[in-house]
Amino acid sequence: MPKPKKPAKGRAEASPSRPESENFQDPVRFVTEVLKEKPYDKQVEILRAVKDHRRVSVVGCNGSGKDWASARAVLWWVHSRYPAKAIVTGPTSRQVDDIVWNEIRYAYIQAQDQLGGHMYRTSRYQIDDQTFALGFTSDSPFNIQGFHSPNLLVVITEAHAVHQSYIDAVRRLNPTRLLMTGNPFKPSGTFYDSHHSQRHLYKTIQISAFDTPNIKANRIVVPGMITTQDIEDRKEDWGEDTPMYIGSVLGEFPENLDLIVVPLWAATEAAKREMEPEGPVILACDVARFGHDKTVVVRRQGPVAKIIWRVRGHDTMAISGFLKAYCDENKVDVLVVDDTGIGAGVVDRLRELKLERTRLVPFIAGQRAHDSTHYANRTTEVWWLMRKQYLSEDMSTDNDAALIGQVSSREYQFESDGRISLQSKEKLNRSPDEADALAMTFAAPQGGVKIWV
Repeated sequence: MPKPKKPAKGRAEASPSRPESENFQDPVRFVTEVLKEKPYDKQVEILRAVKDHRRVSVVGCNGSGKDWASARAVLWWVHSRYPAKAIVTGPTSRQVDDIVWNEIRYAYIQAQDQLGGHMYRTSRYQIDDQTFALGFTSDSPFNIQGFHSPNLLVVITEAHAVHQSYIDAVRRLNPTRLLMTGNPFKPSGTFYDSHHSQRHLYKTIQISAFDTPNIKANRIVVPGMITTQDIEDRKEDWGEDTPMYIGSVLGEFPENLDLIVVPLWAATEAAKREMEPEGPVILACDVARFGHDKTVVVRRQGPVAKIIWRVRGHDTMAISGFLKAYCDENKVDVLVVDDTGIGAGVVDRLRELKLERTRLVPFIAGQRAHDSTHYANRTTEVWWLMRKQYLSEDMSTDNDAALIGQVSSREYQFESDGRISLQSKEKLNRSPDEADALAMTFAAPQGGVKIWV
């Protein structure tokens, strides 16, 4: 490969594989003229921000095309200057490899004959030894050490979920450009600060679902982006005033995150986390009382919780039959059943049926807490135990929209006597059936064997 020519004074040096041109120097023209793609206005704003600002932080709703823009910014970066390096990092291989790098590969394929270089099957694109892009997860601060360049771009995807020590390691590289993208799910850390106390140090961009093409056109313009139906579903599932809706749809940091029993970041991270089940098997059943409510059964074994059954209706015989069969066939250690209202009939029937090896524990939500000094009632107590499990980052759950929305929407308060109480169900958008069932697994007794409460 011939040596690159020395750049004109005051200009970034061009890639040795491509002649300098306006199409390669301007990121928007690079995307439209070279990659033959059409970014919408917020994606244009991201691309121009990376060109003009040292630090860029983008907070947005789910399905707003943040990763699409990040991928094109990476390709543009390594073709607009020389030497140049671009690093893409994030909390999970799915986010880095399967999402951002899939976007990079797709864009590269559209203009491969113009771009040159070599796109590897791994998350690496190389023009030469001094100009390349690569991606890896943020599981250790040591991963990113040593990547220095006079033209270094670092992209942190899902920045809200990246550990602070890793972001500190990124800062020590003194990147020429830093692009962080994420969701407004965590009220602390560098990403949160970049939109609050440290906002003056960043070019900040906020993306609401109502900024995106499909919503503006009220039809599918860009497949895969958030749709009007998605918004209606989330409004129905969560309610417009819940943190999950505010963050996932409006792309805003909810103001009341500090008053939520389970923070949104903890709920979303648990849904991504894979862990091994350990210890006794606990089953909990929240029995439906009204037409819109659901009977939900959750199985938890140590840190791993799964929704195994949910159904609408008040047929106590069918519910009892399901629980009896499941417990006998799956060696369940403890079964916790809501013993108020309709649930009392399920408890009575299970006593008649006599479970083979499973201990039956009736649960009465409003009864006195075991630790009545700190909790207003038993429901508050088990929800708080569930909170502790989430906050310990030792919880793995289904990626279930209803569950995530419910656990991250219920508020708590301190009573005048200092005890903690939960927001009443009357003030919630809908009965938190899935969340109640999960919380009830923490009502299992601790005696005899370790029950993980």
